Amino acid sequence: MSLFSLFKELTSLLENYDNSIKTGFKFTQKEIKEIVSVSKKENLKYFEVLAKMPNLKYFDISFLLSQTNLNDDKIKIIEEASKLYNEEEFNANGQTRSDFIFRVGANLDYLNMENLEIFKELVKCKNELYDFKEVLTNPMEYLNFKQEKKVGYAFETIYMNN
Repeated sequence: MSLFSLFKELTSLLENYDNSIKTGFKFTQKEIKEIVSVSKKENLKYFEVLAKMPNLKYFDISFLLSQTNLNDDKIKIIEEASKLYNEEEFNANGQTRSDFIFRVGANLDYLNMENLEIFKELVKCKNELYDFKEVLTNPMEYLNFKQEKKVGYAFETIYMNN
């Protein structure tokens, strides 16, 4: 019996040691298998890059790999966008980092390095919109349109009072 119990204990120690080996990822083996199982095949090559981004959680990475079409440029945009997230600014509006990443994913086809700041300001607004396609594709037109409306309204108000 003692040989059997020794073998059993040795097997248990080996399993625990195997489970404690660092994989280089911040996720468990179970989470990694789950992420890989739901990911698009063409996005799997970006798993390691996303996993090494310190601000992305398991659920965020799973969403990005399964719901978007990634390429090298989009990975850079995700990395820069995740750096824009500021806990104090967004938590004041009740938005979490995952909310922000979901919006990045929903607008990834329209994001570029030039319009990331505009995107951040749009996301900070309290709204349920996730698709900012119109604003992100031509932000200057949107900004000019909004300014013209305000001036027109102010002029009408003054005109009506005189």
